[in-house]
Amino acid sequence: MSGERDPDGARDRDVMRASSQFLGHGTALAASVALFGWAGFEIGKRIGAESLLTLTGMFIGGAAGFYSLYLKLVIRPRLEQGGEENDED
Repeated sequence: MSGERDPDGARDRDVMRASSQFLGHGTALAASVALFGWAGFEIGKRIGAESLLTLTGMFIGGAAGFYSLYLKLVIRPRLEQGGEENDED
């Protein structure tokens, strides 16, 4: 079994790099929801609509975070892949 392991640990580094990248994406999404929810709560506290604006802020934060995640994981790789294909032609 020990002979099957990669001696320089390249596979382990690749797994750690991918894991940390996706953990960062999840953290950014959660931070977006929390930040917009907090902003909605603070604004709602001043005008007397705390729960409504907190939920609204959380939904806006979730949508903004999801859009950012979608751009990073779907759109940007497509553009980079399309750019590489055009350079090879």
